[in-house]
Amino acid sequence: MKCPAKINLYLAVDKRRSDGFHNISSVFQTIDLFDELILTPGVSETYFKCNTDISWNQENTLHKALTEVERQTGRKIKIGMELKKRIPPGGGLGGGSSDAASLLRFFAQIFEIEPERLIEMASMVGSDVPFFLRGGTAIASGRGEILSYPGDVTGYSVDLSFPEVEVLTVLAYRLIDERDFFPGIDERGAEQYYKALKARDSLGIKNLSLNSFQNPIFSCFAEIKEHYSKSSSEKPNAVVTMMTGSGSTIFSLFQGRIGKYRFISSEELNRVWYSTG
Repeated sequence: MKCPAKINLYLAVDKRRSDGFHNISSVFQTIDLFDELILTPGVSETYFKCNTDISWNQENTLHKALTEVERQTGRKIKIGMELKKRIPPGGGLGGGSSDAASLLRFFAQIFEIEPERLIEMASMVGSDVPFFLRGGTAIASGRGEILSYPGDVTGYSVDLSFPEVEVLTVLAYRLIDERDFFPGIDERGAEQYYKALKARDSLGIKNLSLNSFQNPIFSCFAEIKEHYSKSSSEKPNAVVTMMTGSGSTIFSLFQGRIGKYRFISSEELNRVWYSTG
């Protein structure tokens, strides 16, 4: 199964809610950078293999997804999982959430889980996981689980710069809480950004671009700020250069196929997501 990365083209974060979460307003977009998840049903014991140092424990999103499927179905499941990571962990590209969503999609086919119930299960695993059940372009609100799909954006690409540092999401939120860095959420901001993308309005995209995490992360991680400065200077023809998500990845956005990774639609993802060997 192919598990795509995503970028936050626009991301505004509000103050902490009473339940400990934060409301966000964001534009999500999948790109054609993939992890690969190889599943082997019918094994005697569940196993997990990975080409990077990722442990099989309760913090692992695949572990969370499998546990949720077992809880919802009342079955003890034994399956082999081999994960080939290409999306950098802790890079703000949603790789762990994407991996979990692909596993949930597989079990949805096996156990004939209805879409509404599948979305609920995905929300239990992680805030970004419901988006990866479909992918493409989405406007997100709430803690990221409230999604609208106004139509996929195509015709753009990105270059990515990966600093050799991992930023934990919990740390990123703590930084903006400690610094009280909240520009506030304009409920129209994400929609206006989306409209600028659709209209190929480069100036509008630049003027509307926002990531609430960027300045707090730059103040704490000099190496991420250096990657941003280097990417900005080396790619002056980019529409905009920004940090994605809670970092640490920097993306440069281009119209056309200039960048290495292109926007990938939900329809195309559905064609390439799953294959049997």
